[in-house]
Amino acid sequence: MTTVDVLIIGGGPAGLSAALHLLHADPRWAARLLVLEKAHHPRPKLCGGGLTPIGKNALRRLGFPWPLPLLQVPVFTGRFVNGGDVVTLQSAEPLFTVFHRPELDAYLAAEARRRGVMLQEGVAVRRLLPAPEGWRVLTDAGEYRARVVVGADGSRGITRNAVIDRRRHHAAARLLESITPAPEDDRLPPNTACFDFSAVRRGLQGYTWRFPLRLRNAPYRNRGIYDARIARKAPKAPLPALLREAFPDLPPPQGHPIHLFSPFQRLARPGLLLVGDAAGADPLFGEGIGPALAFGEIAAAAIAAAFRRNDFAFRGYRRRLLASPLGRYLTLRWAVAWWAYRLAPHRAPRRVIWWIAHALAAYANFRTR
Repeated sequence: MTTVDVLIIGGGPAGLSAALHLLHADPRWAARLLVLEKAHHPRPKLCGGGLTPIGKNALRRLGFPWPLPLLQVPVFTGRFVNGGDVVTLQSAEPLFTVFHRPELDAYLAAEARRRGVMLQEGVAVRRLLPAPEGWRVLTDAGEYRARVVVGADGSRGITRNAVIDRRRHHAAARLLESITPAPEDDRLPPNTACFDFSAVRRGLQGYTWRFPLRLRNAPYRNRGIYDARIARKAPKAPLPALLREAFPDLPPPQGHPIHLFSPFQRLARPGLLLVGDAAGADPLFGEGIGPALAFGEIAAAAIAAAFRRNDFAFRGYRRRLLASPLGRYLTLRWAVAWWAYRLAPHRAPRRVIWWIAHALAAYANFRTR
């Protein structure tokens, strides 16, 4: 049996960020925490790969170089499409940067190890059991005991089910995606990403996307479809059919569910707190990487405070999150998604939404001149 003060379940951006922020605040945490990851880096991971400024800023506060020493594509132009209506958003700074997700995670894991984080790969967690002084964590490599467990094991991880009541404030989005070499006649302009919301009139609560990607030093395209399912009682949109209509040449995609953030969800219980996709992804766009990195910083501060006070109830964790820039960011996107995806199938509200989008883009484009 292994005993540690802090056990982080999940070696992706959220879990590694929590560990790195603890070490950044006090290097002595290196001997007090452990990260468990069920796979081995570089691990397969379905993801659009977009890292927004909220995640970039979290990395920079940890002293990471920017740009990261990885293949990447900065996106300076976003095209938002609704049938024949197009809103273009341009920026002097990248709106987001597209990475190949397995490469990004592997880089973060290697850097965490270099900085002193103990990371054990190939260890799958089977059960979580409350204990008098924390938690018992049963894995296929034996038992671990920890005063605090950080759930960073994603939307389908074991920790989320131990915290969140699926009967209340719960929404699970759907996603299909495929990565292919960029065709020679590709019409996507350089450093441009496209979000097409045209299918909302057919019940889609989201969009199809087309992102530029560099893989093996060659141009690729990440294409897919996102369905937020915020309005859970509405009929489900036919995702495979809509994706084929948008991209007839796309090979069979891969898919998975994404559990979404809600400001009303419980995010912690005594000795256990959630970060990243385990806590919930951005409902509007399904964004996960940037919020995951920012979640780690908030969790690290909550953990350090818990050990200082010898109080591990984490009663204020959700309030701490909601009061933070990340909490405001996610809550705003939750509110917009909640209203927009319910109203967008109807013609008049859809037109109003796109008038607002035009006005916001015009203002943003004016400010970047």
